[in-house]
Amino acid sequence: MARLIRLGLLLLLLAPLPGRAEAPPAASTGPAWLERANRSLHAWNQATAARLPALADPARLPPAWRGTAAQLIGTWAAEPWQALSLAAAGRGDQAALVIDRLRANILEGQGGLRDRATERGLPLPPPADLGLALCVRGVPEGPYLVLPLLGGRTLRDGLTELLVSQTLIHGVVGPILGGVPLLEGFAALDGLDRLPHWVRAEREGAAPRPDARLLSFEAAREAHLAERREACAALRG
Repeated sequence: MARLIRLGLLLLLLAPLPGRAEAPPAASTGPAWLERANRSLHAWNQATAARLPALADPARLPPAWRGTAAQLIGTWAAEPWQALSLAAAGRGDQAALVIDRLRANILEGQGGLRDRATERGLPLPPPADLGLALCVRGVPEGPYLVLPLLGGRTLRDGLTELLVSQTLIHGVVGPILGGVPLLEGFAALDGLDRLPHWVRAEREGAAPRPDARLLSFEAAREAHLAERREACAALRG
């Protein structure tokens, strides 16, 4: 099973780069049964949101801690994941820039407590994750999906997260802990994919994104698709 998942992820990452970026498609609602399922799950997520905080959400940290937390999380988690995603997107120059930033912040910035890279004028590359890497490589987004607790995804992003989370669980965490439930593994990867976006917003002083579970179904879908398409366009350059 783990070998099959790794093979599927490898085939996705090796998809050929498009010669020219095409205009993004209109929102795909998918078949009627999927639309009904999405709306039902969104309503359930809304009912649950008041009782259960968003999974793996660093924005819930106390404000006094967030600056330092963003710097440390950026150095030790978000930017390494971003470098991997940029490399998968074929943006080797940007991946090398992230590695230069990591080297400066770890070796000269007290192990990541200080943002020496920005002080030296090294810019922040655009946020990246493996779903966006596949977008850059021309993999279509597919229909919009709503997942329990985690919220909206495109089919491309959801399958990518499932493949990577299961690969990490079976190949890395599973042998140590003796198994990790699917939902917890999916939520952990969801948090990892969101980290570069959250760290960048914290460093730039941007307003936090609203919890999509609290929006109407149409508003949540439109906001998610617009954000992913904009991030993909920025990553294409």
